[in-house]
Amino acid sequence: MANSYLTSESKKLATWYFTVAATLFGAQLLFGLVAAIQYVIPGFLFEILDFSVARMLHINALVVWMVFAMFGAVYWLLPDETGIETVGIEVGKLLFWIFTAAVTVVVLVYLFIQVGPADATSIWFIHEGREYIEAPRWADIGITVVALGFVANLFLTGMKGKRSGIVTVLMADMIAFAGLYLTGMFYTDNISVDQFWWWWVIHLWVEATWEVYVGSIAAYGLITMIGAHRQVVEMWLWIEVTMLFGSGILGLGHHYFWIGTPEYWWEIGALFSALEPLPLVAMFIHVLYDWGKMQGEESAKGLDRSVITNKPAFTWFV
Repeated sequence: MANSYLTSESKKLATWYFTVAATLFGAQLLFGLVAAIQYVIPGFLFEILDFSVARMLHINALVVWMVFAMFGAVYWLLPDETGIETVGIEVGKLLFWIFTAAVTVVVLVYLFIQVGPADATSIWFIHEGREYIEAPRWADIGITVVALGFVANLFLTGMKGKRSGIVTVLMADMIAFAGLYLTGMFYTDNISVDQFWWWWVIHLWVEATWEVYVGSIAAYGLITMIGAHRQVVEMWLWIEVTMLFGSGILGLGHHYFWIGTPEYWWEIGALFSALEPLPLVAMFIHVLYDWGKMQGEESAKGLDRSVITNKPAFTWFV
């Protein structure tokens, strides 16, 4: 019997992304366990799998499974938010297979080649050696192409269908998602300058664009699971966008300790980094307060019913 939730090709594509994300999550746990054992027992898998490689696979699996989950979640919500099938869905499927194949090749190279000569060959075909973004250059380019194709599908669908506040925020956020990754694709001779741009990927790409994405998914989830008022969640979503993109660069300051900048950057960075998640927290508090009030009114009328459409998911969500 077909799953009644899979009402569109976009949602089916989303399940493909979720499947790979779950697989990579398992790989993250596996290689994390291997690295932990090697940390305690240095001889474990000696000359088979180096600790640095296990750690690299552990961290990169985390980043990549979250990207797969991100793409999948957007493909899942697009038909609901726009009222139409995702434009370019066949291109989306092709990009999924390209992305999955590229990740598979990168992992196999990490496992069976691990290191290469100290020249451009290693950078292009093995790994770049930059922590958290070790993917070889060809994979960097491939990720960017896949991300741009994903952004194109999102934009074309948003412009053709009904564009909600959630979709509008995602459209803006995904431009930043694709663009900020580019800051990790060039080198400078000065290590401090190089680390400065490296942090743009590690902090702004992850902590800014991903946090706005989480806010968008949270807004969609609260609407679909407990019937939250769209005006409320979208209000807080726009506040989050303003704070994140308005203070994101200043929020980088708490990383500048490592590149020799004045100490006042630590305080600036710590302050603005601490402010970034507040709108998301406020969104949940506001929505849950309204939901609790509505539940209380239902109970006062002698009605014992819940508006939660999926209690396990909602429990995990909160």
